[in-house]
Amino acid sequence: MSILLFNGFLLMGFVVATVPDGLVLGLPGPTQLAGWDTAAKRCRYTRSYSMLEASCSNLEWQSIPTNLKSDIQILDATVNRVRDLTNDSLTPYTSLAYIYLADNFISNIEEGAFAKQQYLEVLDLSKNGCDNLPKSLFQLPYLRTLYLAHNKLTDSVFKTEVTSPIKLLQLTRNKFTKIPSIGFQPTLLTLNMSENQITSIDTEDLAPFCSLKVLDLSKNPIKFKAGCECQTFNAWVKLRRIKIKSDFANCTQSRTASESCDDVQFSNRTYELYDECSGIIQQKVETEKARSIWILVVSCVSAFLFVIFVMLFCVHKRNRRRRRKQKEQQQLTANNANTELLNSNLTAGNS
Repeated sequence: MSILLFNGFLLMGFVVATVPDGLVLGLPGPTQLAGWDTAAKRCRYTRSYSMLEASCSNLEWQSIPTNLKSDIQILDATVNRVRDLTNDSLTPYTSLAYIYLADNFISNIEEGAFAKQQYLEVLDLSKNGCDNLPKSLFQLPYLRTLYLAHNKLTDSVFKTEVTSPIKLLQLTRNKFTKIPSIGFQPTLLTLNMSENQITSIDTEDLAPFCSLKVLDLSKNPIKFKAGCECQTFNAWVKLRRIKIKSDFANCTQSRTASESCDDVQFSNRTYELYDECSGIIQQKVETEKARSIWILVVSCVSAFLFVIFVMLFCVHKRNRRRRRKQKEQQQLTANNANTELLNSNLTAGNS
């Protein structure tokens, strides 16, 4: 009996020694065979609206692997442990349109991290530790949605020209003390600045956003100065039909003060900023209209030239066929004449 037990233990030891670490339950070590790239292999690839998506959430990444499928258009790397985005982190994936990196530990983003993402439309960096952003991010040609909530961003982040056609900008729970100075933004529709440290706001802050429809300023310590600043601001919001969420929607003041603010006036600078922003929109409309007209003209001219070409080709083909037919007729006539001459000569010789 003891010999059987001894042999059994030896056999068990041999099995444990020869089975790879990744297949031994309860033992520490890697979860896959040595040499396998677990980060890439654990991602799930699916098709979403005809786009290839790599779903790589909750994989405890500390960096983005460079050997995912290179043609992915959607990358979901939320809830990981990524700390840095280097210039090479996303280099292999130049077709990305949607990047989701929320709920990581990202605190450092190098200047060229998104420089090659020329097709990027949506970027989510919410719930990270970012205190700065690369300037190149704001020059991407198709970026329209930017989620930056729950970070450590300050006013200095937007001291750069923003040329991306951003429609939605979410900046909830950061460290902003004012509305970002990002120049004229004719495409911006939604701006969320809730839970920041904004202390003051006026119409000139919103005038460069001439298409703005939704504004969230809730949970900010905004204080208006004495006078009609609050009423003026609310009048501008009402005039431009901006849906606002704030803690000062109804200005609290005495009845006498309220009566004196019935006819509020906006500053000349407010009108100038708004008109310049509207001018950009009008210029784009006119440019697009002119472009459409030119496309129509070129299309018509091309169609006309094509018709002329077809007609000339048909005429040329008909003339060529006619000449060939005439040549064949002449050849046939000549052959008949030769035949008649030969027959006449033969007849004369016989006689």
